Amino acid sequence: MKVVPTLEGGLKIDVETATDWLVLEQIPGDAMDNGAEGLPERLGALMDDDCDWDEVVIPELKTFFSGQLRRVREVLKQAQDEAGDDGDDDAGAVFIGREDAGDWYGALNQARLSLETRYKFGPTDGIESLEAFPEAKRSAFIRSQFYCALQSILLEYVLD
Repeated sequence: MKVVPTLEGGLKIDVETATDWLVLEQIPGDAMDNGAEGLPERLGALMDDDCDWDEVVIPELKTFFSGQLRRVREVLKQAQDEAGDDGDDDAGAVFIGREDAGDWYGALNQARLSLETRYKFGPTDGIESLEAFPEAKRSAFIRSQFYCALQSILLEYVLD
């Protein structure tokens, strides 16, 4: 998989293998798996008891967060449909335009936070060997690092 900026101010992800598609497809799933659904509530724990967080903010955040994940799924589905039309099921491209960059950034953030909550990675500088992790945690850690790197690229080339 290669990620490059486009002349239009977005990003192009060149998908080269079926595994690349699987990694991208896991973004919404990772976000929903043990984390993003409860993210608004966890943020609410930081608020004082007198605010209207539960009644006003949580429903809006849930709608906002689920909208980000829905948009990422739509972009991936469209890219896969277009790749399938070319006759090579593995190769394809995902375009993230300026209009979708915020949704992608948010979805990646939800996925990363969810993985970190579920697997309790801790600071990356304390990790000496990925081989010490069980396979599921190692895979989640690598995806989390990929999500973070993609967020950095979005910030550098697309988001203002």
